[in-house]
Amino acid sequence: MARPRERERTITVVSLVLTLIAVGAYITFGDSQFSMRVRSIFGVDERVMPAVEAGATGPHRFLNTQPGSDQPVGFSPCRTIDYVVNPEQAPRGWRRYVEDAIAEVSERTGLRFDDEGTTEDRDFEQRIDPVRGPKPVLIGWADEDEVADLADDVAGLGGPTMTELGGRRAYVTGSVVLDSETTDRLERQPRGSELQVALLLHELGHLVGLDHVDDPEQLMYPDGITRPGYGPGDVEGLAALGAIPCS
Repeated sequence: MARPRERERTITVVSLVLTLIAVGAYITFGDSQFSMRVRSIFGVDERVMPAVEAGATGPHRFLNTQPGSDQPVGFSPCRTIDYVVNPEQAPRGWRRYVEDAIAEVSERTGLRFDDEGTTEDRDFEQRIDPVRGPKPVLIGWADEDEVADLADDVAGLGGPTMTELGGRRAYVTGSVVLDSETTDRLERQPRGSELQVALLLHELGHLVGLDHVDDPEQLMYPDGITRPGYGPGDVEGLAALGAIPCS
């Protein structure tokens, strides 16, 4: 039988070990700003995909920047971006259009997107559950009766949901909704498939953090689809969004 002093010391050591295990688990698996910062300092947090070089320059703008900085706000490159698709009102080739556009954005940013399949969810605005946290990015099609902001010839809407912790901003989810009347019309045009992908690329550009620019040589030009793919400024902006530190 251990003496009282020895027993007290044993309990203290065991408590310390359990505390260290709990702290280690918190740092290793936690999503708090502190745990992510510690992982980053010790090199535990690593990019899911390699950073990319833009290889091009041109005008581009970001939806948001970090407070007091010109560093863009974006999705963490150390986490995957889960997305789901609601195919209601979608054009016949929707699956290929989405796959091609997602692959292009991933290649341009170095961000990893994970396809979580289809869904019946049509909440394009509230993408954070108050209990479970961020929902997957939602991609879908609708008309102006369902999504009022698609009125007045708006072809699509795309954007991220931003959170802020400890003065650091980050995108954690978002949505893309395309006007079904516009996509039905594009489907009947000779270059319809190409234009469908271009429209998705534009809105996915917003999703990851690009804003509109006044240059018609960029796909992020707001007045119509002026080119089949990203311009040099778009490419530079997308690479910058994918090169931000892990958060």
